[in-house]
Amino acid sequence: MKYDYIHNYSEDEFEDIQSHYDGKAEYDNGLIFLSSTTSIKHNEIKRNILTEMSMYLKGSKCKVYDEQIEVIFNYRDDTRKYKPDIFVMCEDATKKGESFTSAPKLIFEILSKSTAKFDKGRKYDTYEKFGVLEYNFVEQNGFIVQHKLIDGAYQIVNVYKNNDDYASVVFPDLKINLNEIFK
Repeated sequence: MKYDYIHNYSEDEFEDIQSHYDGKAEYDNGLIFLSSTTSIKHNEIKRNILTEMSMYLKGSKCKVYDEQIEVIFNYRDDTRKYKPDIFVMCEDATKKGESFTSAPKLIFEILSKSTAKFDKGRKYDTYEKFGVLEYNFVEQNGFIVQHKLIDGAYQIVNVYKNNDDYASVVFPDLKINLNEIFK
């Protein structure tokens, strides 16, 4: 996946660009991040996490979503419209149209060479600032770096690899063996 940056656009201009773009478009305070399609491996990892999360959350007051759904982070004149690879929203979530306007409880971003800087930089800072409780970097070569929001700042609480069981800090009963994610 490759990201291109377009600078200093209004939200209306972003909406127009997004409506004519086939890939993933994200907005960050005047910057527009455009990405092309994902790799097969990225897609397989995403599908595997979505499947496990969907089974775990079935019948609960929370649901898992993917990058087809936008999350709007807004504070005063600071607006960011992101499409996390995988995220969980619960019944207390707020919406505007088909977009969420409250912070997800949990996010997974599947990193690639072209997206890692954005995911580990601007998105990391935004998710931390707006109170996403758990943020996971999913490295395509087989490990997950788990961040937990503690006193308003992210701290790495686990690095999962090999045959480890990923365990959510938000949903303590949720456990997923990495073999199920990276198969």
